[in-house]
Amino acid sequence: MAGIVETLGALGAATDPDVRLAALREFGGDIQLLDARLVCGRDHLVSAAEHAERAMREGTNAAKTLAVEFVLYASGERQIADALEKMGIREDTTEFAVVAFGGLDTATVLEALALTRDDAVLEASRQKLRAFGLSDAEIDSVPADRQADLVLERVAMVDLLK
Repeated sequence: MAGIVETLGALGAATDPDVRLAALREFGGDIQLLDARLVCGRDHLVSAAEHAERAMREGTNAAKTLAVEFVLYASGERQIADALEKMGIREDTTEFAVVAFGGLDTATVLEALALTRDDAVLEASRQKLRAFGLSDAEIDSVPADRQADLVLERVAMVDLLK
């Protein structure tokens, strides 16, 4: 991958998402905060980051910033509004995925956002796969140890949908 990307999970109290997003903007650069209830493993985030970086590099991006382009891929959606609605943090979000491009100090970011690192929130589950939009038939069509790969297919499909 061309850039440096760090992905991590975190826990924090539910609060107004605008407060956390305002604190995030203070860092500048490309950093994204997602609702981890729809993240299906670290590979999900890394794949979306790689696709987003390539789209920006090749000029095929739909979004103006890497952070928003990343959300398109992470969500498997074609429209920015749909992607943000699906993967964005909400008032009841307590499990977060933090993705920092360019080597940002994530410990400082977590502290500013009142979050505690917990990578376990990134792990895939059947419930997350369904919340992401996969049907039981799709999930059952592959062995249990490959089910999270279905999300990677959705990430890759964004290139075809754009």
